[in-house]
Amino acid sequence: MKNNTQKTTLTFRLLKKLHLINDEEKHGRINPFSLIGFAFSTLWKRFIFDYAYQGYVFEFLNKKHLRPVIWRAIGCNVGKNVHIGHQVRFDFGNAKRITVEDDVVLANGVTLWCHKRDMTNYRVGMKPMDQPAKYGDIHLGKGCYIGLNVTIMPGVHIGEGAVIGACALVTKDVPAWTIAAGVPARVVKTIEKD
Repeated sequence: MKNNTQKTTLTFRLLKKLHLINDEEKHGRINPFSLIGFAFSTLWKRFIFDYAYQGYVFEFLNKKHLRPVIWRAIGCNVGKNVHIGHQVRFDFGNAKRITVEDDVVLANGVTLWCHKRDMTNYRVGMKPMDQPAKYGDIHLGKGCYIGLNVTIMPGVHIGEGAVIGACALVTKDVPAWTIAAGVPARVVKTIEKD
């Protein structure tokens, strides 16, 4: 534990003690000056993200035009002709880990998470939030369709043309041109050629 503490800055240790941040991998080297820049950057990104999340003003432009632009501004890699529905959430602090290729449809209520707690060494008496985070990129292949209220976990690649059924929890890769559904999601059908 001493080695980890020595690698982190005093600012990080203070903010961790106050329960404001706890991810050493991501924020361990933060200092007061970078904290100010981080705060301003986060505030404007959060403002436009909130608009993209709810955004009923200019609704006719939002799904295919404004939301993809906003996602790009926050840091996601978003292709052309992407449709993003209402209340689609993504891992705001890890936006650059998300790639959405051309012609993807994200229906209302989709959630994309690029990190989760690593509970491998979790034991009796420990606090869950003190466990380190595991990160993974999310890649949505060209023309895939993500149904209503789907949750996609870190490290998942969804292949070209794949369809994910409503309310699925996607924890593993989904091959191209298949349909996956369920909790956890599994392939239920292969899409045939026309």
